[in-house]
Amino acid sequence: MDSQFHTSTQLSKETLHGLMARSHYPAVGKFVLLTLVMLASGTVLVLTWSGPVWAWVLALLVFGACSCSAFAALHETAHGTAFGSRSANRVAAFLGGIAHLYPSSLFRELHFTHHRHTHEPGKDPEISLGHKPMPSMLTHPPLYLSWLTGLPLLLFKVMMIIMGALGMPGPIRKQLYPFVRPSQRMAVALESWGVMAVYVGVGILAVGVNPGFWSLFIGQTVGHMMLASYLVMEHNGLPHEGSILEKTRTIRVPKWVRLLN
Repeated sequence: MDSQFHTSTQLSKETLHGLMARSHYPAVGKFVLLTLVMLASGTVLVLTWSGPVWAWVLALLVFGACSCSAFAALHETAHGTAFGSRSANRVAAFLGGIAHLYPSSLFRELHFTHHRHTHEPGKDPEISLGHKPMPSMLTHPPLYLSWLTGLPLLLFKVMMIIMGALGMPGPIRKQLYPFVRPSQRMAVALESWGVMAVYVGVGILAVGVNPGFWSLFIGQTVGHMMLASYLVMEHNGLPHEGSILEKTRTIRVPKWVRLLN
């Protein structure tokens, strides 16, 4: 493997292990809070579809922020660092994947490859399609502006879910999603079907029960717009060579943002 890993000279192994001690606190409280706020804002979204507009817009922003925060929960639980046990992390990752429209098994495959090849064109799936580097959005203003809408990110996930539900057919996997290991195709398929079932169910409710359920799809779009504005800052404009610290920005956010993350 030609992956590059950074070895810190600032922390001893003993200090690092102490910092990596795992506990259910405060993850349980934050995850419950995120879930309750997302369910509450989603309920308001559905019920205010016909007005008042101000309540619908406010609920939309809150729901979108929760969807964005669900990605943070998915990230930490996929790494197994949020809760004190592997099983708790896996369950929370699965639920976070439903909340964010991103099966956790798919995320793990993509994200761990991203860590092995951070910001390496043609290898990092965040800046590559298949084995080919994607154009830099910093040198293509239309691409940059379209990315900030969140739609490219959302559509990419939807296509991955569809292909995942189909079992990641070999030729498509090799050409577009080489980061998905063949051994994980079944897990990806099962989770993709689970996420699809939830959102198809929401669509059925929107058609047959209350059109306000369409608001949840709009809320996901808003959430991905928020996430896109964060992701664009993480690596873009930094060198493709060097340590992971040289290729990654630290993004500081206020305490109220960290509350749901």
